[in-house]
Amino acid sequence: MRFVFYDTVQAPEKGGLGIFILPGLALFLCLFFVGSAARAADNSAEGLRERARQQQLHQDPYWLTLLHYRPSLRGLGSLIDDPAFFVADNGKWDAQAELDATLQAFFEPSSSDQLPARCRFPARYEWLKEQLGAEDDDFPAVTCSELDEALDQVDPRSAVLIFPGTHNNSPASMFGHTLIIIEGPYKSRLLSYAVNYSAFTDETNGFAYAVKGIFGLYRGYFSVLPYYQKLREYRDLERRDVWEYPLNLDADETRRMFLHTWELKDIYSDYFFFDENCAYQLLFLLEAARPGLRLTDHTRPWVIPIDTVRIVGQQGLIESSLYRPSKATRIARIAAQMNDEEQKTTLRLLDGSIGPTELEEAGLNQAAQIRALDLATESVEFSYFKKQLGQDEYRTRYISLLTARSKLGAASAEPDWQEPLRPDRGHGSNRFSLGTGFRADDYYLQAKIRPAYHNLLDADAGYIAGSQIDFADLVLRYYPEENRLRLHNLNLIEIVSLSPRSRFFKPISWKVKTGLIQWPADDGGDHLVYELSPGGGFSYGNDAVLGYGMVETELLVSGHFRDSFALGGGGSLGVLVNLADRWKIHAAARHIWHEAGGPHRSGEARLDQTLVTGRSSSLTLTLSRQKVHGRYLTDAGLNWNLFW
Repeated sequence: MRFVFYDTVQAPEKGGLGIFILPGLALFLCLFFVGSAARAADNSAEGLRERARQQQLHQDPYWLTLLHYRPSLRGLGSLIDDPAFFVADNGKWDAQAELDATLQAFFEPSSSDQLPARCRFPARYEWLKEQLGAEDDDFPAVTCSELDEALDQVDPRSAVLIFPGTHNNSPASMFGHTLIIIEGPYKSRLLSYAVNYSAFTDETNGFAYAVKGIFGLYRGYFSVLPYYQKLREYRDLERRDVWEYPLNLDADETRRMFLHTWELKDIYSDYFFFDENCAYQLLFLLEAARPGLRLTDHTRPWVIPIDTVRIVGQQGLIESSLYRPSKATRIARIAAQMNDEEQKTTLRLLDGSIGPTELEEAGLNQAAQIRALDLATESVEFSYFKKQLGQDEYRTRYISLLTARSKLGAASAEPDWQEPLRPDRGHGSNRFSLGTGFRADDYYLQAKIRPAYHNLLDADAGYIAGSQIDFADLVLRYYPEENRLRLHNLNLIEIVSLSPRSRFFKPISWKVKTGLIQWPADDGGDHLVYELSPGGGFSYGNDAVLGYGMVETELLVSGHFRDSFALGGGGSLGVLVNLADRWKIHAAARHIWHEAGGPHRSGEARLDQTLVTGRSSSLTLTLSRQKVHGRYLTDAGLNWNLFW
């Protein structure tokens, strides 16, 4: 048979080509096996590491993103603090060592109590495999059942950036929050999964939370939960309106983001209130989704959630927006359509004085009954979410209200209700001001810088009316006649929360201010003193006119006081008027009796006005009259404000 084969293949009598075929075939087979052996050698752990070094992959921006590396005083380092996130012992500070160790780990067997490296770091694995031209078969086979199950369950296809707005009466929520939801094949967004980064704490003291958050005393973790749970928490429990921003990420990019989220599962980093917070950490997820994005390069030293929404929008990732009003907002909206008698009747319905079927006997027509039942239904559900009602009582009352409501048919058309301006389209959170004025008989030029965030006199569009957070508000004044530059004040932080009370909500308004201020002393001069002034009280009104009264205490610390301090109490009254969203007026009076340390009285009346000249600019006129130690001081100024 062999000879027959040769006769057939060589066919010398037909040209003599057969003498070249067998040697050529042998050469081909030799090159094939040698090439396969060489390929296998190149794709060994050492071969891949060498190729990665040649390509300088440890310097690739995407590798730095996956490791959350950022410049620091020690050089390039990761913002992740959990040692479990790194394979190399010095991986937090050495990108090359971490890449080498990661590649090596892909070839090593896993222990019984630890996932294989390919399953633990799927985003790293897929990117390195692609960059190095390797295949799955080049690595030891592993089974990532937990990851595969999560991918099947979430089925990532698209993503939405979520901004739960601010909540005046919660210090932890006054800057807002950001999270991302990963959408699957479901039509309802509520069935999606929310990726959230937050501080792990059960702290209930708002002041303690703020202090610990500022100094990084909390650990922050990523979590993945059903979106409807987070929506109920923010919108229904915390009274925060929610804005949704669909992102133009495709299915591959969304999957890549989910794989990186998986790598951060159960991994902590130190949580800092003003920079390494929810807003900043989420930007790494978006950078992991789309290589080439450098969102973190556009942030400031302080990071505010709404600013990151603006950054994402400026990079062209946001397609549209959807507004989800909170339950409290819906209750307030219905109540605003009711007259005084209807509101009183609804309160009787809520306290059980009358039943859902007795509204007509109480004098309400059909339209009024619909409003009363709608408001009562929302209120009962809100009380249940706040755990003010037990499940059985809630179910009984809720069903009876719905039953009565179903008999009245559809509601008549509601008055037009204008959706608020998107938060990312409000004024910038940074403000710079230039101005001039006089204090007593001294003329001055003034410069102010405020890194964050919103003042009572700033335009409310995109913000919560009656709220103020001034952080690190610095005011410098130059007095030309004296050729003297002085620090007029430095508010480390000033928070004011004017939450109006109504028949259906009875919040406490409050304020706190701490920093350095110029204070008139009994020697006739002004001196820099430290001030701490908290207070609490009530507010009444609406977005157009809001009046308030507060009981306050004040601590002043300076060597110019007897015993180096002055401590006292008093109160303040004020009214805030918003005319057509362009002209705001704030009139206020305050009096404090300092009885301890350095006894004296201080009183002040002021009238401040702001004219909004554009989204990024305004003019502010201030006028105050102060009496301290029997000395009267008038301060008047005009400032031009620039927001960005």
